[in-house]
Amino acid sequence: MEIKWLHYIPIYIALCEEKSIAGAAKKLNCSNAHVSRQLRQLEDILSVQLIQRTTRQFNLTYDGVEFYKQVKYLLESAEAINEKLCSTENVAGKLRVAASASFGAMLLTEPLAEFYRTYPEIEIEVIFTESPLDLIESGFDVAFYLTDSPPEGYVGHYLRSLHCKPFAHKSYIKEQGEIAHPSELGKLSHILYRNTEFALDNWKFLNKKSKEDVHIKLHGTFSVNLVASMVDAMLSGCGVAMLDEFALSKLSLATRKEVVQLVPNWKTSPILPLYILYPKRQHLPKRTKLFVEFFRNHLNGIQSKQLK
Repeated sequence: MEIKWLHYIPIYIALCEEKSIAGAAKKLNCSNAHVSRQLRQLEDILSVQLIQRTTRQFNLTYDGVEFYKQVKYLLESAEAINEKLCSTENVAGKLRVAASASFGAMLLTEPLAEFYRTYPEIEIEVIFTESPLDLIESGFDVAFYLTDSPPEGYVGHYLRSLHCKPFAHKSYIKEQGEIAHPSELGKLSHILYRNTEFALDNWKFLNKKSKEDVHIKLHGTFSVNLVASMVDAMLSGCGVAMLDEFALSKLSLATRKEVVQLVPNWKTSPILPLYILYPKRQHLPKRTKLFVEFFRNHLNGIQSKQLK
């Protein structure tokens, strides 16, 4: 049986992932007119409108999204078969990666560069965002997200959780005075993490020796949705910031010595587990497998160093 739309798949996937005719044409090294013509022919063959397009908008219809999911899976399965039959060493292709802006901007840039140097034939596109994404619909292969519950339909490898502590610049502590108990945090100004989904202002502190626990709600008039901005504000003496050690890992030794951990005999409960996610598929492309394994080893290595 002849399937007339099969050879349109690469152009359609490019349209969905580039979200423009011009972008797809550039990616496939062809003209805009050719891409437009191919899209019209594909919709005629299927008798379905896949993409709503005007001079200002380019949106997939419901049928367009469903068709994209299926043909994306079909293409990746074909690539997996081709890799297995033709070359066990072939890892070329494109990887689209989504990552938490706060986490990714701090820790992923350097290992991404290392991965690219190791596998230069793999094209990497990284999008940093704090907005939840449907990886399949958005055309992503892998995602790094801080979440309590990985979404259904995805493989999730747990990497680590955040262990936050109250930090402040020594100049701020000199000005405000030291504190001995978490309940005294209320006297200080706080730099809070807040995004559209949640705010990190409720904390449970546990004393390592006495086992006393206390619940604290922090208040502050300074809130941001990027960890890097919290660090900058804290270093500028704006107040106390609840941070995981990873947020301070890029500071110079001299700058790190100017940062003071408050109530060091108390610890907070771990929050927001970090997962590396990818859609469940029977045939995962080799480049995706390499990428996942590379970052699992890298991030677990960081955690091991921090625990020593």
